[in-house]
Amino acid sequence: MYCPQCGHQTDGGKFCEKCGSPLPGQSGQQQAAQTGAAAKQAAKQFGSFVLAVLKRPYQECKTTGGEQLISAIITLVLFSLLTPLMFYILFSDGPGSVSFTAVFLEPTIYFALFIFGLHALIFFALKIAGNPVSFKDSFSRFGAFLIPFTAILIIALLFFLLHTDICFTVLAVGLIGAFFAIPPAMLSSYQHSYKGKVDIIYSTIVIYLITCVTFQLIIEHYMKEIFRYMLF
Repeated sequence: MYCPQCGHQTDGGKFCEKCGSPLPGQSGQQQAAQTGAAAKQAAKQFGSFVLAVLKRPYQECKTTGGEQLISAIITLVLFSLLTPLMFYILFSDGPGSVSFTAVFLEPTIYFALFIFGLHALIFFALKIAGNPVSFKDSFSRFGAFLIPFTAILIIALLFFLLHTDICFTVLAVGLIGAFFAIPPAMLSSYQHSYKGKVDIIYSTIVIYLITCVTFQLIIEHYMKEIFRYMLF
């Protein structure tokens, strides 16, 4: 935007940064155009980051910081949606009725909370080890490590839509890989800055224990829904 009085280019606001003259308000179309451009730029940056991570996962992830927080949030949401979506489609194709809330919405929330909790455990382990990392930085890096496994779940969904039997094998690889590969990868990526006395192996064991218990609860939820679907 240019000031109508002095011609100075400004990023926006109510007054010119140079002469202080009032600036004209933006129209709805201008605001919509700016919002669209910003969304397009964010999508482009996210795509570039995803491609970089898929090309060199560990090398790219271990240098990721808080600047990729939005990418981490997007990845977490996608990861949480994909598995419940597969089961919802599976149950919807059958003769019985299926509950959108029980089969899709609730499991999506459970997955999101589980993934967020998994990162919280890793962050707690890093803090116990004396690492000065911030929650924002560690969550962004966690989201970067989650990208390859989200890609695997997308592949599983594609196989599922093509009605191939390998889809559930690929799904298992994506889920198990995310739950058991990310914690040691995250901890080892910060290993150079450890200052505490807690060994990385013991931190990993505790995280795995809590992960297994939580994962069991998720499986039990789906088993109950499957039996309910088969019986009713």
